Order: sequence, then structure tokens, then C-alpha cells
Amino acid sequence: MEHFELSQQESGLHIEGFPDAVKVIAIEGPRSKRLADLALHRDDLEFADSCLDTINLSPEEPFVIREALWRSAIVHFMKCFGDSKARFQLSSEKILKGVPPEASMAFEYFKHLRNKHFVHDENSYAQSLPGAILNNETKSYKIEKIVCFAAIARTLAQENFGNLKLLIQKSRSWVIAEFDQLCNTLTAELEREPYESLLKKESLTFRAPTNDEIHKNRNAS
Repeated sequence: MEHFELSQQESGLHIEGFPDAVKVIAIEGPRSKRLADLALHRDDLEFADSCLDTINLSPEEPFVIREALWRSAIVHFMKCFGDSKARFQLSSEKILKGVPPEASMAFEYFKHLRNKHFVHDENSYAQSLPGAILNNETKSYKIEKIVCFAAIARTLAQENFGNLKLLIQKSRSWVIAEFDQLCNTLTAELEREPYESLLKKESLTFRAPTNDEIHKNRNAS
């Protein structure tokens, strides 16, 4: 998987680095949909990996910077394994097949960390304990103040960092291998078509999303 410079022209998207090209044609069908999904997974995994790398470049204080990067890395990693209907989701069983069981245990840890702590507040990693401060009876009132003790578990530790890094790299390698294999399959299929037929295909175009699409599924008609 490679990255290319793009520009928008009247005829469609122009990809830099191909001087002999005459057109970028759009490809459709189940295989092209899977290819597009793999590319989005790669972007999420690369973003998660970049978040981890940036943690090492960030100062200890303010605390919020490193914590925000840590949470973002976990959320974007687990985004690839969720239940989205807009794109196919990665399978941890396939990606972690043949690796030590500790890898699957680490994956489950991050899944629950994302689902039950960072995104939804359900487990004991966040606790809030209300209490009342009782005085020594030397005043006309008994309660000095109502307080609430909040405790949030710290999960950014070296072991967790290393486990997430390895899971991201393993997943990214799997995605890239699947993407490259699918590109080869699609290339072979297109090569069998007459040139005139390929030239008549629609150009690849991009339309920026609008505000009224924020609530809609990407693949909805």
C-alpha cells in the first residue's frame, strides 16, 4: 500500500507520479468495496500508531496530552474491530491466529477498555464515591460539606503501551497483505477487458460531505 499525491480536476481525481496515465477510472463491485474498507482500516491503524509514537514525544505535563493520545490510539484501533455496517470489520481471530494466547488476552483488554471505560462508562475503572464530612459537634450544624471522591484508573503503562503497539502492527501487516493481494486480483480482472471498454468507464470522482449527511450511513442510498 502506497500513498500518492492527489489533485482535483474537472475530469476527476488526478494522481501524481504516473506521466503516461490518461484517466483514473472508478471500479465497482464487492471486491472494490472490500478494497476501500481495507484502505480505511489502514488509515485508522496508522493514526493509532502515530498517536502512540507521539506519546513518546510529549511531555509528562500537562497530563491531558498523553492521556488524550493514548485514548485516541485505543479508540481508533478498536474502531477496526467493531460492529459498523458501513465497512467490514477486521477479525481478531484471523489476525492473531498462530500467535501466543497472551495477544488475544491483550486484545480483549483493550476491547473492554474502549467499550466499558473510554467510550461507555460501565466498569470500575471510573468510580465516584459521595460522602458527607461530619464535624466534631462544636458548631450549630453537623455537616461541613458534601464531597465526591472521584477515582479514574491510569491505564497508560509501559506493558499496555507495548501490547497495543504490537497489536496495531500485527493488524496493519494483515491489512496491507490483504490489500495488496486484492489489488493483484482486480488488476488481473481489468487487464482482461478491452482497452476501449476501460476507457469508457466513469472517472474516479470525489464529493465532499455536507452537514446534513452527518447522521447518515456512508453506504445509504
